[in-house]
Amino acid sequence: MVVRKMYTLVLLSFLLLAASACSSKEKASDADPQPAPSQNNSIETAEQTGPKDSEDGEDFRPYQTEDVMERLLLAPGKFSGEQYDEAEVKRWIDQFPEGKTAEEYYARLLSLVAEDYRPYHTLFSQYDTSYQDASAIPEEREQPGSPGSKQLNVQILFDASGSMAGKIDGETRIELAKDAVNSFVAELPENTNVALRVYGHKGSGKNSDRELSCSSTEEIYALAPYQEESFGKALNQFAPAGWTPLGASIEAAHDDLQSYTGENIENIIYIVSDGIETCGGDPVGAAKKLNQSAAKAIVNIIGFDVDDEGQQQLKQVAEAGMGKYTTVRTKQEIEDFFKKEKHRLIEEWFAWESENVGQYFQSEQTRVDEMFEKEKEMIELVYSEQEHLDTLSNYVDEKFDVNGREIRDYTRKLGFALREYARETAFGLREELRDKGLEHRNEVRDQGLEERQNLRNSGK
Repeated sequence: MVVRKMYTLVLLSFLLLAASACSSKEKASDADPQPAPSQNNSIETAEQTGPKDSEDGEDFRPYQTEDVMERLLLAPGKFSGEQYDEAEVKRWIDQFPEGKTAEEYYARLLSLVAEDYRPYHTLFSQYDTSYQDASAIPEEREQPGSPGSKQLNVQILFDASGSMAGKIDGETRIELAKDAVNSFVAELPENTNVALRVYGHKGSGKNSDRELSCSSTEEIYALAPYQEESFGKALNQFAPAGWTPLGASIEAAHDDLQSYTGENIENIIYIVSDGIETCGGDPVGAAKKLNQSAAKAIVNIIGFDVDDEGQQQLKQVAEAGMGKYTTVRTKQEIEDFFKKEKHRLIEEWFAWESENVGQYFQSEQTRVDEMFEKEKEMIELVYSEQEHLDTLSNYVDEKFDVNGREIRDYTRKLGFALREYARETAFGLREELRDKGLEHRNEVRDQGLEERQNLRNSGK
């Protein structure tokens, strides 16, 4: 009996435990199934970083556009360019919602791998097809007559010693020199300041007048813009008279120009003389001092019928003043001198024309090539984007109930439009560059030809 009772108690306990286990199992089955911790973490990460449905706030809608201009302004996707990682993009695709249209899946894919076309849109829409102006024309080069250039001060030191009464081809040296100087200053650039200092114009060539004559150096036209009537009157005030105080005159010119200094001022001395220093002065030292002073004046000399000894000294004076020496012996040589100046200007116009035509052509070619390169870059980028989208559309086709071919149709349609935009816009800019470049080259050629003809027909 005891054994039977023990058996009954054990059996009853086992039945109670079994009933309790079944009850727990039934409660567990009534609740929502929970994923394993590792799976749950993976899903949370994807939901936090992956694309979301539009109802959850994911802004992929702008990428649904079929308008090429709207597409050009869209921001690049997370996996654009070098950031493209097919495996990582597919992990994001795995989080796409079910039951969307091909257009929506296309927009979602594009929001991930869209390339950045904004730099190309900015370049093409804001590209400046204008050209720089041609370089300074020959008459303006290194001349202060044009805005923004240096102020030019020209001082003429005129020899009025007795020897200037000598004649060349029936005319006195001094008259030929006056005509040459008057023509010279009249053709200087506008806004040039001119001064006229005469020396040796007092006394005579006699020893008794030496002291008077050697101290005669006078500024008879103070530094100011050229006025034809006033300058002409100044030239007519003196005649050949005495000795040649060349050194003293250069020293006096130094005093005249000492307040005209600075980077924006250029001082040039032109000495018109027919001989050497006769008053014991040091014209070479004076020229060097003047050139090395704050005025930094350049000393040029035009010698009228000067003998060999005189030429040597005057050349030394010009060299000390960092200038040039030119000698003329006959009226024909004086005329030839100015003819050479005219031919020099003609050659400068040829050089100016050649230089600017070449520069415009080079600028055009460089910029046209740049347009070709940018067009090529953008087209290659469009093809790269399209290749990625085609590959990914196949994966979407496998994962979801959608026709991948429809997605690829969207891809190819917009890809074609983007490539056409690049080709047509770049072509238009290249044509504009070519047209404007040709226009500028023709303007330069016409101006160069006109100026050369004017110079050939002029009496200068």
